[in-house]
Amino acid sequence: MRVTVLGSAQDAGLPQVGADHPLDEAARRRALPRRTASSLLVETATGRLLLDAGPDLRQQWADRRGLPDAVVLTHAHMGHYTGLVHFGEEGANTPGLPVLVTPAMATFLTSHEPWRTLVTGGCLRLSVGFDHDVAGASVRLIPVPHRGEHSDTVAVSVDDALLYLPDIDSWDAWPDALEVISDHRVAFCDATFWSDDEVPGRDQAQIPHPLVPDTVTRFTDVATRIVLTHLNHTNPLCDPASPEAAEVAAAGFEVAFDGMTVSI
Repeated sequence: MRVTVLGSAQDAGLPQVGADHPLDEAARRRALPRRTASSLLVETATGRLLLDAGPDLRQQWADRRGLPDAVVLTHAHMGHYTGLVHFGEEGANTPGLPVLVTPAMATFLTSHEPWRTLVTGGCLRLSVGFDHDVAGASVRLIPVPHRGEHSDTVAVSVDDALLYLPDIDSWDAWPDALEVISDHRVAFCDATFWSDDEVPGRDQAQIPHPLVPDTVTRFTDVATRIVLTHLNHTNPLCDPASPEAAEVAAAGFEVAFDGMTVSI
């Protein structure tokens, strides 16, 4: 199994529209690598899986031919499903592309436009449930606690080897966290924020995510290869030369970047 990081940022990417944070300014000057919304491409012996289809899909897929054999969606926040529009009639016009979703996510997609038309028009074929066999892989959707304004949220397990978990409210809210992460060889985990005071003027209790130092402390002794992803544009880990990046590397963790590849 070959995994390619198509995107490593929180939903709005780096640089973020309208943001004047120093990291955004550095990315605009190309002094730092730009980052697109979190997404993985998983290539098995017989097919390709796209884990999350966000707003940057056209850019992420620009150098690839053909289409994924299936799309897997984690939830209905903007960075994880809005790229489905590229499979519609104005884009690839796919004939029944399989999209693996939970029942709640299926209800969301079939209850709102333009997603409803993508399904009823035959561009997308929803495969509803928590266990799937597709593209030469066994895919499990694992419920995790995260803001549920529109749908539930899941982590994605592929062949019980790869775990993709870009969003979660907190590790304390998920008692199975240690067991599930430990059961996988590689885990891409939520690293949205480094600290609670990262976004001035905004109550981060309204947008909960586990802080990176807490993640590092909790999983330091886990044998799983942990790759931190879904970085907010304010997260100092966006700068590979930052002291924070050196700290997580010294603890044995990795920080995802667009274009990163992992073989499992």
